[in-house]
Amino acid sequence: MTTAIPTIVVFPEEKLTLTQKIEKWVWQYCRSLEENYKEYHIRSMERMSSDYSNRELENVKNGTANLIKFRMEFGRKYIKIIQQDYDTFRDRNEYKDGGVHSFVNKNTGEVYKPASWKSPHTKYVRFDLRIISHREKLHDPTFTDWAGGYLYLR
Repeated sequence: MTTAIPTIVVFPEEKLTLTQKIEKWVWQYCRSLEENYKEYHIRSMERMSSDYSNRELENVKNGTANLIKFRMEFGRKYIKIIQQDYDTFRDRNEYKDGGVHSFVNKNTGEVYKPASWKSPHTKYVRFDLRIISHREKLHDPTFTDWAGGYLYLR
């Protein structure tokens, strides 16, 4: 599974504006979520011992597995991170939007849990991409959770 790399990702951060940095960081955040799901899927398939699980493990190893993807959708104020599932119903064989994973403020880098498909739950900021320790966590697949459990308040 290959994901096109946007041009902004290869630019050094010191040459980018804050808004461009946030876009780059969000793209990296999406890749972290995908990697987290990949590791989760591998662990799930290793626990099973069926032909299906063996095929899935082989597909993951050779890069042909249709794993969950995360994409960014730009709105007026927020970048919406959308989970995409691979749909095989009636031989559709395409990625379809599943649900909103999180929202990121385009100007501040603040990360919010979704309240609905269209809006974030803005009462509490969950993470701030401008804070290095927060950004490192969100870019770490062992911290992020493809299902969004880390976005709940503790």
